[in-house]
Amino acid sequence: MDLNNDLEYIYDGTFEGFLCCVYASLTRREIPQHIYVETGLPLLGETATWISTNWEQAQRVYVSLSKQIGIEAQDIVKEAFLTHMYDREMRLYRYIILGYKIGRLVLSTEDWIDDVRWADNGSVKRSPAGKNVSYMPDMRQRELILQVLDAVQKYRAEVKNVEGSMRFRSYVDVMVSCITPHNRVLPSLAEFFEKRFRNSNFLVYDKTHQMAAVHRQEGTMVTHLKDIDLPVLYDEKNVYEKLWRSWYDQLHIELPNRSHYALNEMKNRLWCEISKTG
Repeated sequence: MDLNNDLEYIYDGTFEGFLCCVYASLTRREIPQHIYVETGLPLLGETATWISTNWEQAQRVYVSLSKQIGIEAQDIVKEAFLTHMYDREMRLYRYIILGYKIGRLVLSTEDWIDDVRWADNGSVKRSPAGKNVSYMPDMRQRELILQVLDAVQKYRAEVKNVEGSMRFRSYVDVMVSCITPHNRVLPSLAEFFEKRFRNSNFLVYDKTHQMAAVHRQEGTMVTHLKDIDLPVLYDEKNVYEKLWRSWYDQLHIELPNRSHYALNEMKNRLWCEISKTG
């Protein structure tokens, strides 16, 4: 592929849009030096090639991750995209291109071995030609792989942490929860709670990223939501009381004798203020 130091891509910020950037690079046989989100161009006056989002192109790249790298690559790329990894788009782009070259070696470090072997006399010898072994990626490749895998590991840990601590307020026809995560964990949480509360209406509001996951019986949608106003609960104390009792039951901890202590602890641990964020 042609290296162009002035080539920059700009896309709409969606996961599908990013995959279309990968598609454009491969089909045009060109290597972008930067990939920007539409609203995140660093300097006025810089020129960038607009990459439109095409679902079929994105799907082709997504399927190729499984075929050319491994089934795990789809989740790794999707979850890494939801993190705040530094220079996220370019690191993920390089990770995918590297995966196309060396396959499953980008998925974990377990198959990494040095192609250098030490003989009994202390001299260096190489592995026999044609032997079916995996080799260690070079230092730059190794650093890139570790950066992506580390971001995904932290993302998954945060998803589990938020899953375990979330509680919902029950309104007349919907359950509502508010979270303030570091990474954009809402899509993963939406999938988890969609299976758990399939027949219930719920809304999970991510105050950090101003996004919401809305579930009704027709399906689940993740969308941008700048702020949210909720009516005052008519019996807030009883709602909280159910929450802290289930919390202690879940952790297999004996309920405290003073219920107001647990009630206050529950409010402090599990709820952020749902109010105007603008």
